[in-house]
Amino acid sequence: MKHPNLDISAVKNRLRFDKRMLLYFVFIGFSSLMWFFNKLGDETNATIHYPVTFINLPMQKVVVNDLPDNLDLNVQGRGFDILRYKMGKMPEPVVINLSRLNHILAKESTMEFHLGTAALFEEIKSQLPANLALSMIQPDTIYFVFSNYGEKRVPVRPVLDLHFDSQCRIDGIVSVTPSMVTVNGPDLLLDTLQAVYTKRITARGVTSDISKNIDLQPIDGIVFIHRKVKVDVPVSKFTEAVATVPITVVGEPDSVAVRLMPNDVTIRYWVSTNDYARLSHNDFKVEADAEQIKTMLGMQLPVAVTVQPANVYNVSVEPQVVNFVLEPR
Repeated sequence: MKHPNLDISAVKNRLRFDKRMLLYFVFIGFSSLMWFFNKLGDETNATIHYPVTFINLPMQKVVVNDLPDNLDLNVQGRGFDILRYKMGKMPEPVVINLSRLNHILAKESTMEFHLGTAALFEEIKSQLPANLALSMIQPDTIYFVFSNYGEKRVPVRPVLDLHFDSQCRIDGIVSVTPSMVTVNGPDLLLDTLQAVYTKRITARGVTSDISKNIDLQPIDGIVFIHRKVKVDVPVSKFTEAVATVPITVVGEPDSVAVRLMPNDVTIRYWVSTNDYARLSHNDFKVEADAEQIKTMLGMQLPVAVTVQPANVYNVSVEPQVVNFVLEPR
C-alpha cells in the first residue's frame, strides 16, 4: 500500500542533487590539492628556527648569560624543501666557531662582547642545505657576558629529615667527611657561595646511629671536585635524670647577707643512657641574683640554671623562685 505522504519522485530528485553536490565538492577538493602541490614547487621566502651551537670559547672564562639555542633564518627555496624542513626531524645545528675571536675574548678586560650576526653570514650559509638560500639572520646581535673561572673551598652542610623513635635523638655532633670541598666556577657565583649542601637524608623511627654516603646538591654553573661525602649522625636513647643542686647567690651587698629558703633546687633533665652515669649535680650551677632585690616587690628571688653540660636538654628547675631574708653581717 502506498504511503499517503511519500513522494517517490521528490526523493529521487533529492538523491540526484546530493550526488551532484558530492561530485562538486570532490572536484573542488581535488583542484585545491593540485593547486597546493603546484604552489609548493614555486620559489618562496620563509623564516625558520635553526639550531645553533658555539664552540672554542675562551678556556679561562665562562659565559654567564644565556646564549641563543636557535637563530631565525630568512631563507628562500622551493615550498617542498621548506615544508620538508618544518615537518621533518630537527637538523644538525649550525656551528659557530669563536676561535678567531679568542684574541679579544681571552683578554682579562673583556667581560662583555657583542657579536653581529652579519659577520656570520657566510659561515652559516655554508652549513645550510644547498636547496635553501640564506637572505637574513635574526637576531642581528648576539651578546656574551663573561666571568673569570675560579676555585674556592667551602664547608659542607648536611640536610637532615629525621624522625626519632620515642626517647631517641641526636647525641653529639653530626660529622661530614670531608667537611670542606673544592668547587670551581665563575667568580660571580663563587663570591656569593658560602656553603654547599648534601641531598636530603630522610629516615623514620630512628633508634641508632646513621652513616650514609650521600651526593651533594648540584648548583648550576658550579663544578664539584668531590661529588659525594659521608654523613655520620650519632643517635642515643635518652632518659630523664634528677639532681639536687645548691643555689649560689651573686650580687650580694656588702652590708647584708642573703639567706635563701630553700637553699637548693631540683633539676630535671634528659640525658643519653651512655652519659647518664657520668653526670652529677656538680656539672650544674644554679644562681639567684641579689641585685634583683632592689626591684622586687615581694620577698622572693627567681633562680636560673647558668651552667649545664652540652649533652643534656629539656632542663627544668623546681622551684623557680625561692624565699629570702636579709641578715646583717
